[in-house]
Amino acid sequence: MAFHYGQIIKEYRERHKMTQAKLAELWPKKDGGVGVNTRYVQDVEYGSKKIDDQGTLRKLATLLEIPLWRFGLSEYDPFNPASLPGAGVKLYNETLDVTEGFIKQTLAMRRTASLPEVQRSAQSLQRLFDYFSTYTPPSTRLEPRFLSLYAQGQSLQGLMYFEHRQYAQALETFEAMYATSQQLGDPVLQVHALQKLAVELNRARRKQEAVQAMEEARDLSFKASKYVAAFANAYLAHIYAAAGEALRFERAITTAQSLAASLGSSYGDGTDFVVHKMSSILQLRSRGYLRIGEPRKTLALHDELRSQIQQDSNLWLDFRLQLYRAKAYLMLHDVEACLEAAREFFRDVVDWRSPHRLSRGDELLRELEAAGYGELKAVKELKEELREAARNMASHQQNKTDARD
Repeated sequence: MAFHYGQIIKEYRERHKMTQAKLAELWPKKDGGVGVNTRYVQDVEYGSKKIDDQGTLRKLATLLEIPLWRFGLSEYDPFNPASLPGAGVKLYNETLDVTEGFIKQTLAMRRTASLPEVQRSAQSLQRLFDYFSTYTPPSTRLEPRFLSLYAQGQSLQGLMYFEHRQYAQALETFEAMYATSQQLGDPVLQVHALQKLAVELNRARRKQEAVQAMEEARDLSFKASKYVAAFANAYLAHIYAAAGEALRFERAITTAQSLAASLGSSYGDGTDFVVHKMSSILQLRSRGYLRIGEPRKTLALHDELRSQIQQDSNLWLDFRLQLYRAKAYLMLHDVEACLEAAREFFRDVVDWRSPHRLSRGDELLRELEAAGYGELKAVKELKEELREAARNMASHQQNKTDARD
């Protein structure tokens, strides 16, 4: 069957669960009136009657919320020049500028704001991209700059899944982000996507795939910038440490730190979407030492890392600082110092209201129990405090869900 406008009209009428009779009642007429008989609507939808008047098509688009591009029309109406584009669906550079700024702001918020605050911002961005996907023509959505921002939107969506411990969904979203970055052919975005893929692959115990992804990211970073290269090498070190590759870990983390130091305070300022500060590199070094069995090096790095966190205002690393300290003391069999650091970790992590971050406490408790300290009163008390925090977090999330419903 040949294309005709009636097919689109029927599609959107049915989306709105509107009968042909109801549409006939509201049908816009050329003379400014409304209302036709039901048979007229049927004939239009079947293609036996044609609509040639642009004004009628525009009014139908408004009535049924049909994107104008579906009718082959632009936002600019030559018969109504006062109705200028910009408030509708056409993307302007200014709109993309605001979107880019919003993405960078949301990424930076993760350093200082609780998860619910970051999530509200991420959800606003998701609604914006949903709007673009619905109301802008495919050609617009293939513009390089739009694709770049869309990939970053996918990144934020994946990070929200990660924070809620929905790791399978996070991996799936980052795979989609990587596909977008490949479509665009932008090495910066490919590095960001591969880094997130590698972290989730490592979490899924697909360690060799994680190493391959980060080595590819490292190679691609040479085509990007120093900012991206420092970021890629930092996470390559993270993945090497997880795989037990001590020598490669040391080499990669030293490279990352050297590159970031050469950029001064500009490293992590959002250039090329890198919001990863020097303190984040030191944090990966600290964690890496634990993974390669060097807890004393983690403890030796503690004061430098704490100072850098304060200098960078990278507050979300505070809880990790105490967590790694606790793990290091546990590896050295200093249970008293371990529990002291664990209490500080708990104090720092609760206010972030992140299921993923709180789950690091469960991980530490399992390690304490595996080491034979599970029956200690202090360990049992800490376990109950973590359970209570998890219950409160789940209750808060349920209340928000009920309020939306």
